[in-house]
Amino acid sequence: MPFAHFIARRIVRPTDGSRSALSRPIVVIAVLGIVIGMAVMILTVGISTGFQREVRAKVTGAGSHIEIVRLSQHDARDTPRMPITQPFYPWLDTLTGVKHISVFAVKPGIVETDEEIQGVAVKGVGADHDWSFLREHLVAGDVLNLPDTAFPGTVISQWMADRLKQGVGDTVTIYLIKGREDIRPRRFQVRGIYETGLEKVDHQLVFTDIGHIQRFARWGLQAEISVYDSSGGEGIGIEGLAFGGDSDFRYTWPGSSWEGKGPHWLRVEHDTTITLIVSDNEGTIPDTAWVHLRIPAEAKNVDLEHFPRGMLTVERGGTGGSHAKYCGGFEVAIRDMDQLMAMDDRIYNDYLGVDQRTITVKDRFPEIFTWLELLDKNVVVVIVLMTVVAMINMMSALLIIILERTNMIGVLKALGASNTTVRGIFLIDAAYILGAGIMLGDLLGIGLAVLQNTTGLVRLPIESYYVDAVQVDLQLMPILLLNAGTLIVCVLALILPTLLVTRIAPARAIRFE
Repeated sequence: MPFAHFIARRIVRPTDGSRSALSRPIVVIAVLGIVIGMAVMILTVGISTGFQREVRAKVTGAGSHIEIVRLSQHDARDTPRMPITQPFYPWLDTLTGVKHISVFAVKPGIVETDEEIQGVAVKGVGADHDWSFLREHLVAGDVLNLPDTAFPGTVISQWMADRLKQGVGDTVTIYLIKGREDIRPRRFQVRGIYETGLEKVDHQLVFTDIGHIQRFARWGLQAEISVYDSSGGEGIGIEGLAFGGDSDFRYTWPGSSWEGKGPHWLRVEHDTTITLIVSDNEGTIPDTAWVHLRIPAEAKNVDLEHFPRGMLTVERGGTGGSHAKYCGGFEVAIRDMDQLMAMDDRIYNDYLGVDQRTITVKDRFPEIFTWLELLDKNVVVVIVLMTVVAMINMMSALLIIILERTNMIGVLKALGASNTTVRGIFLIDAAYILGAGIMLGDLLGIGLAVLQNTTGLVRLPIESYYVDAVQVDLQLMPILLLNAGTLIVCVLALILPTLLVTRIAPARAIRFE
C-alpha cells in the first residue's frame, strides 16, 4: 500500500483508539453535512425530473407533441378544414422518431344542462385516436367507442361534471358554434369523466366523435336528387339539391345535357339511372348522388307514353357526402420529447404543403414550459448551495485534523517527507471522509425517493401543481454525476487548507502540544 494511503487510513481509522475527542465530533458533523447535502441534491434532481416528466406527459397526452393544421388557423378552439388525404397520412408514424398520427377537429361550443351552462372547446377525434392517456386519467366511465354509431357520446372532465352536476349516463346538450348566427344544439350522453389537473384542459375540453363536427361544420358537400311528377304533363321532374361547402354550387349531370340544379323534365320509358355531381366555387371535394328509376315488371306492358312517378320504383344512392373526407388537423406523437424541435423542423420542411403549418406543444402551453425551465435553474441553485456547504464542512474538518496532527506532521517532515507527500496524506484522508458521506447520502436520498414513489406520502394540490403526489424520477447517470462532481469539486477546494502544512516547521511541530 502506498505510504500516503497507509498514513491516511490510520488517521481515519486509528487502531489504538487514539482519535482525539476534538476531531471526532468535527468529522461526524462534516459527514452528516455531506450525507444531508447529497440526499437533498439527489431528491432535488429526482423530484424536478419526475415533476417535469409528469407535467409534460399530461400536456402532450391531452393533445400531442405536434399538430399539423391549416396556415389560416388563428384560434386553437376553431380549426379550419383540411383534406384528410395527405402525402404524409397515415404513414408518417413509420418515420423514425414518430410514434403515432391521428386526425382531429376542434370547434367552440356551449354545454347546457337544466341548471348550468359552460363554454367549452369540443374536440372531435377519429377511430385512429390514441386513448391511452385519457384511460390513465379516467375517474368514471370509459372512453368513446368510435365510430360512435349509437346515441352520441362525450367524455368530459371531473371539474366540468361537478360544475354541471352531471355523471356518467346523464345527457347534456352541446351547442356547436359556427359564426355568430349558426348555433346548433345536439344531445350527448356522458360516457366518461377524466381528470388531468391541467386547468387549460379540464376547464375547456370535451371529447366526441369527429363525425359530429364534420357534419355540423359542413366541411364537405352533400348531393341529393329530388324526383317528382310535373303538374303540366312534361314528365317526371328531376331536381338537384346540395348542402355544405360555400353554398355556391355547381351541378353536373353526367351523360346528360342538363345544366344547373333544375328542375329538369324526363319522360321515363324504360329503366333509367340519373347521376348528379355537386361541386362548389371553393374547391370542396365533390359529392355524387344517383337515382335509379325502375319500371316494375307488371307495369312494363302498360301502353303509356311515359310512366308517372307513382308507378316507378326509385332507388337512391351515392357517396354519402364528402364531409368525412375533411378534418381540422393531424396530431403527431413523437417518441423523444428532447427531439421535439428537430422533429418539428423535419416534418414542416419535408412533408407539409405551402398552406399548412405545425404547432408544437410548447406553442400551445408556453406558460407551462417556461415554468418548467425555471425549475431547472432552481435545481442548479440547490446543487451549488449544497456543494458549497459540503466544501465548508470539509475545510473546517480538515483544518481541525491538520492542527490536531501537528506533531505527526513535524515527525514526518523530520524523517524526510516532502510537503507534497504530507499534503497528499490529508487530501486522501478528506477523500475517504467525503466518500463515506457521499455513499451514505446516496442511500438516504434513494431510500426516501423509493419510499415516496411507493407510498405517495407527500401529496400536492393538483389544481396548483398539476400532479396529486410528488413524483421522483431516479436515474443512475445523474446520481453518478452528482457523486463524481461533488467529490472532485470538494477535493480540489481542500487543496487550500492543506497549504497550512507547508508553514509547519519540524522542530517546532515536534514540541507542539
